[in-house]
Parts: sequence; C-alpha cells; structure tokens
Amino acid sequence: MTVRRYFAPGTHFAMIVIFCLALAGALVWLATQQAWLGLRLDVDTSGNVVIERIAKTGPVSQSVPGSLTGALVGSRLISLAPVPASQSGAPSVLEIEANDLIEEPDAIRSPDLLSRFYERQDQISKALRHGPVTLEIERAGQRETITVQAAPKRPLVDLPLKLWLQLFVALTGALVGAWVVCLRTRDPAAWMFLVAGVGLAMASASAALYSARELALSGPVFAVASRINSSGSLIFGIGMVTLFLLYPRRIVPRAALWLPAAAIGGAVAYIQLVDWPRNLGLLQDVIAVTMVVLLVAIIAQVIVNRRDARARAMLGWLGLSIGLGAGGFVFTSIVPTLLNLPAILEQSTAFLFFLLIYVGMAMGVLRYRLFDLATWSFGIMFYGFGVALLLLLDAALIFGLSLDRAPALGIALATVGIVYLPLREAFGRWLRRNRTFPAEVLYKRITEIAHAMDPVQQQALLQAFWTDLFNPLRVTALPRRTPTATALLEDGASLTIAPVGGLEGVRLDWAQQGARLFSSADLARAVTLNAMIERSLQQHLDYVEAITRERLRINRDMHDNIGVLLLGALHATSHERKDLLIRQTLSDLREIISNPDQTNLPLPQLIADLRAEITDHLEAVDINVRWRDHGLPNALLPPKVVHTLRAFLRESTSNVVRHSAASAVEVELREEDGQLFLTLQDDGKGFDAQTVRLGNGFKNLAARVDHLGGAFDIASTPAGTRISARIPLQVPAEGPNIADERSAAE
Repeated sequence: MTVRRYFAPGTHFAMIVIFCLALAGALVWLATQQAWLGLRLDVDTSGNVVIERIAKTGPVSQSVPGSLTGALVGSRLISLAPVPASQSGAPSVLEIEANDLIEEPDAIRSPDLLSRFYERQDQISKALRHGPVTLEIERAGQRETITVQAAPKRPLVDLPLKLWLQLFVALTGALVGAWVVCLRTRDPAAWMFLVAGVGLAMASASAALYSARELALSGPVFAVASRINSSGSLIFGIGMVTLFLLYPRRIVPRAALWLPAAAIGGAVAYIQLVDWPRNLGLLQDVIAVTMVVLLVAIIAQVIVNRRDARARAMLGWLGLSIGLGAGGFVFTSIVPTLLNLPAILEQSTAFLFFLLIYVGMAMGVLRYRLFDLATWSFGIMFYGFGVALLLLLDAALIFGLSLDRAPALGIALATVGIVYLPLREAFGRWLRRNRTFPAEVLYKRITEIAHAMDPVQQQALLQAFWTDLFNPLRVTALPRRTPTATALLEDGASLTIAPVGGLEGVRLDWAQQGARLFSSADLARAVTLNAMIERSLQQHLDYVEAITRERLRINRDMHDNIGVLLLGALHATSHERKDLLIRQTLSDLREIISNPDQTNLPLPQLIADLRAEITDHLEAVDINVRWRDHGLPNALLPPKVVHTLRAFLRESTSNVVRHSAASAVEVELREEDGQLFLTLQDDGKGFDAQTVRLGNGFKNLAARVDHLGGAFDIASTPAGTRISARIPLQVPAEGPNIADERSAAE
C-alpha cells in the first residue's frame, strides 16, 4: 500500500518566502559593502561624466569646505588617481569615461571594449578601497583636484531606487512562480512557469547589484553578477518557450520539450565558458532569437486551439502579457542597443515590463477569470493603439508640418476623438460578437414570455430568448428542484440562469457557438434580464389574480345582495314595494360594478338602513321581526366590513324566507372589545346539518367573515336555526387570498 504524503502549499510557500527574503537581504548587504564617495554621477549629452548630487554626510562633502559642496554639483569628473602612498595596483591616473557608468555591460558589442570595461571596473574599485584618491574636477572651465578617502561601506539609505525596483521584480518572479507550483504541483506548465521565474529572479537581482553601483564594482563581484544575469535571462527563455510548447496543449512530441533547454542551455554554456566575457555580446542576439521562437510557439498554440474557447482564453492571458511585457522590454531596451542607439528606458526601469509578463502568465496558468479576458484584452489593445496613434500624429504634425507642440497636440487629440474612438467602439463590438437587442425588442420578448398561458409554451419562449441572446452551443433545461443561481461555471464555459416564476432554470454552454466564453458582462446582463422576466411574470400573475378576484367579488355580491333584493321584490304584495326594491337593486348593482369597496359608512347609519330593509323583507312574507341593536358605537366601518355585514344579514334573511317556514325571527347586534357580534334566530323547521349541504351563499359568507379575521357559525334544530358571526370593526388593509375566495365560490 502506497501512502501519499500530504503537501501543504502554505507551509512550503512560507519556507520559500523566507529563503527568497534571505537572498534579497544578502544582495542588499553586498551592495552596501562597496567603497563609497558620496557622489551621484550621470552622463550628459556630450558624453561627459558629471556630478549630479553630493551626499551631505559623504566623504567628498567632508573633504571640501561646506561652501564649495554645492558649487561642485554639475562639475565634470575627469579622472581618479590613487595617492602615491597607496598600493592599489591601479594605474597612476584613471580617466573617467561614460562607459564606466553603463548599466548593462552586455550592451557593449565589442569584445575588446567589454574586456576593457571589466578591467577598468576592477582597477577603479581597487583604487577606492586601498587608500585616498585624487579626483580631478572641471568646474566653470577651471580644473581642480580633491583628495578623498572613500568610505569602506555604502549607507543603506544611499542605495538608489533602481536597485529596489529590480529587487522587487526578482522577488515577484521567484515567489509568484513558487506559489503557482505550490497550487499545481503536478502541472508541468506550472514548473516551467517556475523555471522562467527563477531565471527572471537571477537576471533582475544580479542586475540590481551592478546597475546600482556608484562608480565601480570589484572585478570578482561584477564577473559573478554578470554571469548570473546572462544565465538568468536565458533560463527565463527556456521556461517561457517550453511553457508554450506544452500549454494549454502540448504541440510537440514529449522528447522535443527538451530542445529549448538543450539549445538555449548550449548558448549559456558557450557564453559563460568560452573565453568569457568576449562572447557576452551575443546575449542580446540569443534573447532576440528566443523571443521569435516564443512568438512562433504562441502562434502555433493559437492555431491548434482555435476551436477551444477556454484554451484561447488562457492563451489570451499569456499572449497579452507577453506582448505587453516582452514587447515593451525589447523595444525600449534591446532594439535600441542592437541599432547602436541609446536605450529609451534604463534597463532597471525596463525590467518592470517583466512584471506584466509574470502577472499575465500566472493568471493564465491559474485560469483566473478567463471569462473576462476578452473584454480586458480588447480594452488594453484599443487604448494602447489609441495612444500610439496619438503620439504618431503628434510627431508627424510637429516634424512633418512644422507645427508648434500645442496646436499639434490639439489636432492629434481631435483626430483621435472624432475618427478613432467611434471606429474603436464599432470594431470592438464586432470582435466581441456580443448580440444585443433594442429595448423595444427586449420588452416584446419578455412580455410574450409573461403573457403565455401555457407553462410549456412559456418555457419554450424563455429558452428561445436566451438562445437568441447568447447563441450558445447547447441549451439545457435544469430540473425545478435543483437549486440554481445565475452564475458562471467552468471558467466561463457555461452560464446558468436561475429559475423564475415557476419555470425551469437553464444552462447555456459555449457562447456564440463556441467562439468565446461567457464574461462578467454576460453574467450581469443575464441577472438583470432574468430579474426583469421575473417581475414581468409576477406582474402578469398579479393582474390575472386581480381580474379573478374582481369577478369573484361581483359574483359574490350579486348572489348575496342582488339576489336578496330581487327575492324581496318577487314576494312584495304592492307595486310600490316592488318598485322600491327594484330601484334599490339597480342602485346596488351600479355600486357593485362601478364603485367596488370604496364606501366607508358609520355603523349606526348602516344598521338603521339594514333594519328597515330586512324588516320589510320579512314582514312582506308574514314573518315577525324582533330587532335588538342597543349600545352600538358610532364607528366608521371600512368597506370590507360594510359589505360583509350587509351580506350576512341579507343572506341569512334570504335563507329564512326560502327554506325555514318560520313565523318569527329575532335579530341581535352588539359590540364588545372592537368586535361586532351578530345573531339571527328563527323558529322554523330547521334542518339536519349532517345530511343537508350548505349552498354557495353561506360558503361565500363564511369566507368573507374568515378573511376579516372573524368567525361564522350555523346551528339548527327542529325548533329553529341560529346563524351567528363575529366581525372585527377594523381590519388590515391587505386583500384576501385569491385561492381561498375561488374555493369558497365553487
């Protein structure tokens, strides 16, 4: 049985961080162990070495009167000579040359000049470390000398910014590469990413040491740092080329994956071991060739993965970072050197381009937010092209038409704004292949979904809507019971849409028939449109329920109120009584249809009207009425209570007239604790509650009372029937439940 040991990424990474920080600390310590004059030197346009700044506590400041320190700034440093008493082994006078301050020695193309450079660096360093030196300075056309004893160590605060920048790049390369490997220990691409990171760390850290020197670095230290720098640059190339040969898809046989290491490693061995440093100038050529091979590998990956949207997105991260990072470094540092032109950016600054490479590569290998890469790539590409176009137009107007800088910049900005920006938006929409619907089309499609009466048709319309919007390769309906949120899955390969309004959710795979991944913009759009569909479905449902509720109300009121009045008119013995009941019926009918639930009435007024109405109905059929309603409050009843109270008395009276064969009826109304208690007792024949089924009238009445929070009851014996109810005088504003009303009306 094989036991697999647990790999703790956090623990291993913490150890790597400590190790890298220790190496960084050692490099900073080594930088402070160099002899120090307290000068910041630079090369002017004429190739002269001039004093740019003098440290206030440095050896030069302590060797001259304070009044002369400021006057020396801007002076030309001509030569450095050891004091005769010293035994430095250096020539008697060392002329200071512009090449002595060069940041990157391999920019010196001549092997003889390169060997001479390293030799002079060692001589100057020895002169500074073995005793006082005489500095010859030219100030205001006059030459003068200063004898200075260089400090044996350089203060930490005097280390320039370029050292810290390059050290930051080195740590970033090593730590990001290590972190990716800790997360994906079995991924060969992650290990190649780490190889590239180690190479970047070697090149940047060693360059930080010698590019940040004050004037000179000892020969052995400079030689080791230069060898590490050149080796690191090519190791970076090994990692990058091999990475793109196997990621996202291996495009060469496994044996061929060793070719970059063999070829570039052979170049490293030749440069380092054959008559160093004479072949160091070849480094720039090897780097240029490596970049070309790298570009070919990227193009090959794009071709091989042209039908795989996820792989194309990974390549997008890598290609975008390579294009910006390596391209920026090559064109600002390497190309000018190959053309024997001054570099556009100092190498220490140009190293920051490699951070772009590393961040992009890490995102690609870790597959971070692949779904948003297209949006970011297009934005960076278009903005970069716009800036380049602006600079080219500005330069053409200045040098071609001899315009002043301000008008030329204004014309260039206007041209870019009027011509380029609109074209950029149109071209960007075409490249992204995002399908958009006008607002009126969206409204029409969403309304069609909401108004479809058949759920099957609604589901078909919903799926057709998402299909037309995103043109996915596959649409799958998700079971209703499956909890689904609107979200991106599998690095943007799929987009799930949450279910709404009782409809099924859907899963969309591969947008635009597999041409791209779903993006965060697609997700935000889907969330917004799905919410609109849900609101539309709910609004339509509310509308249908409102119509149904209104129909039920009219049906109930017609049954409870109009039926009672017409029944009274039918049994009326006089034409005047019959006409009165018919007019009251027409008045109630108009109120039911045109003024539903809008009338608030005082309780005493309502009871007085109902007493007169009910008494007339019963006495018209020779039924005696005893009415008791003493002590009722002068409360203003809401419309629902008014209709319920009216329906109770009318429906109860109607049933007494039609079914009870009673000779007398007693009606009692009383108020207690905000509740109105109603009782109607007759002396009729009664009925058997076990065998007689209540009609719709009593069902409607019970539902009315129940919705108001009251209680309804019927008790019957052979000696008569007792109908009672308890109704609150004030009720909540919300309406009744439509389902309960529908069942009550059946």
